[in-house]
Amino acid sequence: MTTLDDIARDLGDTFPHHKVCLSLKDVPQDVALPRSWENFGLRPDVAPVFPDGWSSFSNEFPSTITLFNDCLLGTALLLGDEVELAYIFHDGNGLYYYVGGRPVEGEATETFEFKYLPRRLQDFYREVHDGYTFFPARSMGPQRLGDQSRVSELVDEVDDSFAASWITVFSNGGGDYVAVNADSHGDSDGLVWWHENPATPEFDIDVFRVMDAWMKIFLENTKPREPRTKSGAR
Repeated sequence: MTTLDDIARDLGDTFPHHKVCLSLKDVPQDVALPRSWENFGLRPDVAPVFPDGWSSFSNEFPSTITLFNDCLLGTALLLGDEVELAYIFHDGNGLYYYVGGRPVEGEATETFEFKYLPRRLQDFYREVHDGYTFFPARSMGPQRLGDQSRVSELVDEVDDSFAASWITVFSNGGGDYVAVNADSHGDSDGLVWWHENPATPEFDIDVFRVMDAWMKIFLENTKPREPRTKSGAR
């Protein structure tokens, strides 16, 4: 059985360059948190909660929400160059983490990186996280805006103009990406770019459906949390 002390030690080892906060009382007073993060933590007496923004995406990320309800051990705040939220899970190899960035707001919503996103994906970045990815690879989840790239930068071709408007939003960590077309704003106008077949991506995919399916496969060995009450968004 994984104890709270085990998790606290592993968090310190995994994030040595961060101040790890396990509850709101550990957060310095000068650190302002998104309101939906204020219930973060590791508490033995209640089931973990996750930011309530996720509840608006139960149709887009059904497998992820199920994983939270069944397997999430808790969340921890990471203070470093950025303020991030760590989601804590375990599988047969031990503990592992997903990390979500602070929701996008203000001037960040006026940048090209944000504006080219399909509208519903913009909602995710604004209401939930600027990226939600497996640590430390920063893969297998919606990428941070700062980690996205043009597919043309990844293509090893003399003429890469065919990929100039394709922007990555999800990396599988093996060189393949879910991408969106900057000239379109539909959630079903995405594509899967395979690095072994760079000129022939899979078009007309639903970005959310593919991301959720890939995450479900990647996380299929996650262990259920010990029975208590269900976790939930708050």
